[in-house]
Amino acid sequence: MSAILDRGPTLWDDLHPSDQGSLGVGKLRLVGVYDDGFPGTFMLRTRIAGGRLTARQLKVIAGVVNDMSVRLPGSTEPERFAEITTRQNFQIHWIRFENLPEIWRRFSQAGLSSIEACGNSMRNITACPVDGIDEAGLFSVGPVLEELNAFAFDNQCLTGFLPRKFKVGVTACHSDCIVARVNCIAFTPARLKDSLGFNVHIGGGLSDYPRLASSTDLFVEPRNVVPTVKAALEVFVEFGDFQNSSINRFRAMVHELGAVRVEEEIRRRLHFDPEPAGEDLSSWTSEDHLGVHRAKDGSHYVGLCVPLGRLTGDELEELAVLSERYGDSQLRLTLRQNVILTGVKDVDGLIGEPLLSRLKPYPDPFERGVIACTSAPFCKFAILAMKPYGAKLIDHLRNNVPEQRWNRLEGLRIHMSGCKASCAQVALGHVGLRATMGKDERSAFDAFDVALGGDAGAGRLARWVRGEVPAANAFDDITSLLTKIANGEAEISNLSSESWNWTGGTKPVSTVVTE
Repeated sequence: MSAILDRGPTLWDDLHPSDQGSLGVGKLRLVGVYDDGFPGTFMLRTRIAGGRLTARQLKVIAGVVNDMSVRLPGSTEPERFAEITTRQNFQIHWIRFENLPEIWRRFSQAGLSSIEACGNSMRNITACPVDGIDEAGLFSVGPVLEELNAFAFDNQCLTGFLPRKFKVGVTACHSDCIVARVNCIAFTPARLKDSLGFNVHIGGGLSDYPRLASSTDLFVEPRNVVPTVKAALEVFVEFGDFQNSSINRFRAMVHELGAVRVEEEIRRRLHFDPEPAGEDLSSWTSEDHLGVHRAKDGSHYVGLCVPLGRLTGDELEELAVLSERYGDSQLRLTLRQNVILTGVKDVDGLIGEPLLSRLKPYPDPFERGVIACTSAPFCKFAILAMKPYGAKLIDHLRNNVPEQRWNRLEGLRIHMSGCKASCAQVALGHVGLRATMGKDERSAFDAFDVALGGDAGAGRLARWVRGEVPAANAFDDITSLLTKIANGEAEISNLSSESWNWTGGTKPVSTVVTE
């Protein structure tokens, strides 16, 4: 990156056509830059291990958003905002190529980076967002996060040139807030004899052919997490497919070779002799960490719901100021696209701030439960704009599901994806909506493929129940479904395709989301 920073600003249009093509764009992905939905602008993704930020860093991101995330002349699309991703990152749209050196200068001065935030690399490492501060945590994975991030940066010939992207999750939290089983490799809390450490899971992932990770017979102490990840990467490089992009995921390799064989290959590359898997200490229950909670040091952490994961530059700046005023100048991003302020002493003062009328610690179940990917118009793969559709769905459910029984919808998860990829993790939702287009004898119309019953912690991915349901029909059908749950006629944890009558649409698009 330093070589890029030393050069003067260059307009994208000034580059040779070969550098503007897929190869040039592909190179940019190694430094966190994706071609976006508009000509000449890009999306920039940060790399924030475990979602851990300081107020100073957040102010720098806010400055980049306000100064450089500016829409093209004549456009009416949203601008000057950042999105929290499902991997505890920020991503920013409308970035011009010539502004990248200045952005990277600001990032570097604040200890931020975008290296390996995209591309066929070891992506941002995820962790419990309240690791080290929650009273129920078993131990802190902070040192492991630092070691993993340093390993990624120091070994880019390995971590930056993989057959496909590689995702790592690590947690010592009792709950499954990192959705461990959809990572290429995940480390979850375990006990062996008198030692606390991790059990290891391999081969998880979503998108076109989701697969829940297989448990291995490995117990790994915190000091041996990096060697274990390194061994898994080496196995991927040796046995993975560099040619066929549609099938060269780590989980495809695990499926083809078998989890036992991959575990053996990992063992063979370790410099230590791992013990067999220990006692599983995870409850495997979903958790979003919203609300006010007591921290280990006697202060509080406050989880704030960010509706659909979007924050304006001004809101980012204000969050940083609130973190300094009421907390310890530290913030955490969550995998459900929310934000947590830590070290809060004056909870009442914080909750009384105007910003918290939008970013609520205790939102209704619909605002709390709906997440959506970037989608149209910014994603070139997207069929529909799911953020606006998500806002409409929240309002529709809020206005039509009986409010007096909303408590029965606690933990509701509705995941909305704009295309066949799974940035919004459709297979993990109680309800999953995937954008598509329907067609009748008169015209084409916006529609959703509908899936039900996802719960990775329980070992279950959502099942497709209906295809090409017109958008309005889908909203009414979901309202009816949630009303039955609110009335006690069904359980949110036990949805099945036989229980609901869907209006419109076709037969299920497939039997299941995954095999």
